[in-house]
Amino acid sequence: MSQPLIALYSSDHELDGRPLLNLANRGLLVSAAVLLLTILMCYAYADWFSLEIQIVGHAAMILSAVMLKLAYLLRCVAQQALHLTVG
Repeated sequence: MSQPLIALYSSDHELDGRPLLNLANRGLLVSAAVLLLTILMCYAYADWFSLEIQIVGHAAMILSAVMLKLAYLLRCVAQQALHLTVG
């Protein structure tokens, strides 16, 4: 059987928080960057983009905000699994 890309569980079926924390941190970084770019695209530089691109930008803004929240939730779960301060 092949190994998963990210092993989230150890051999004794406990949550391994370190890979989850790394994944969550990368997710926070990417989603925050996309959110910032879409805010700039849809509001600060809106006259540079067509209406169609702005519609796609607003949809991407919503999705990146959802991803930011999910990544933060995963980070809290990983910190709890590692017995670190959650927050």
